[in-house]
Amino acid sequence: MTGRERVLRAIHGLPTDRPVAAPYMGNYGIRTAGSSLSSCYLDAASMAQAQLKAWNIFGQDVIVVQSDNYYMAEAFGAPVAHAPDAMPVLLDAVVKSPQDVYRLQPVDPSRDGRMPVYIEAVARICDTVGDQVAIRGCGTGPFVLAGHLCGIERLLLWLVETDTGMEDHAKELHHLFSLGLETLVRYATAQLESGATIIQLADSLASLQVISPAMYRSYVFPYEQAFFTRMKPICAKYQAAALLHICGDNTTVFDDYARTGADIIAIDHGAHLADAVRIIANRACIIGNMNPSGVLLSGTPEQVTAEACQCLHTAAGSRYLLGTGCEVAVGTPVANMRAMLATVHASTHGGSV
Repeated sequence: MTGRERVLRAIHGLPTDRPVAAPYMGNYGIRTAGSSLSSCYLDAASMAQAQLKAWNIFGQDVIVVQSDNYYMAEAFGAPVAHAPDAMPVLLDAVVKSPQDVYRLQPVDPSRDGRMPVYIEAVARICDTVGDQVAIRGCGTGPFVLAGHLCGIERLLLWLVETDTGMEDHAKELHHLFSLGLETLVRYATAQLESGATIIQLADSLASLQVISPAMYRSYVFPYEQAFFTRMKPICAKYQAAALLHICGDNTTVFDDYARTGADIIAIDHGAHLADAVRIIANRACIIGNMNPSGVLLSGTPEQVTAEACQCLHTAAGSRYLLGTGCEVAVGTPVANMRAMLATVHASTHGGSV
């Protein structure tokens, strides 16, 4: 069974020859391959070459095609600084008053900003190993994109002012979120057309460590649900799946996550996997939630193996992909990553038992 076959079967709750190994290793893959971050987020050929090299080293079931977070904001004209072998830095907001949202124009993922870099990288990887391994693309959620375009503090201030009745920015906020939704639908579709197996909506700013459950349900959930509803037939056409990723312990809204219609829900290491299994049950596939810093980065191979085994045990009987609670840290020892992957390779049961 190939990695791609294994992943798709596990997502849909079908038996597999072993559990799936799907660590979230974008920049980790780049650095492990000996490449610089900037060379990869600026050039599709470099990105594809680095991630293919990392896959040849580790043999994970999912290749992650991602490095930074500002590829969509940059397409809208947000000023971003690039430095050698460093992550991009967002320099300023493009929306500084509520009325500024109406000056934003829809963007084209095939030509604007650095979105084309990731689309082409997906295509290059697919052309090389697309029949062997699942390919996970990238995608900024509407709420996070709004934060990039407005500035996080300004966005949160407008939300609070609107919620408390101090000001009414609801119309402008929903216009901004709608623009982000439409952009992500176009971008995700382009990645599917290029060969992605998994497309994602990453809305890290929508964590309950930042906003309340009520704010999530009013301002975030409707757009996430709309995204997954629109992408479902497109994913079916390409035999692909859509993933929801939000950082933090968001147990209070796990039921809402399941109601978004996402095929896969990422669980952060700050939450309890058992709660996710109990609440989400088999309404969606779960990915997570090994601790990328406390265990993978700082632990021993033995500790990594123990945590991987615990995750597999906790999720037994559910639709599940063994993954990390967030992105694998760049300095993670290779021996620790090998220990995580060896755990699933040595397993005698499939991921849907």
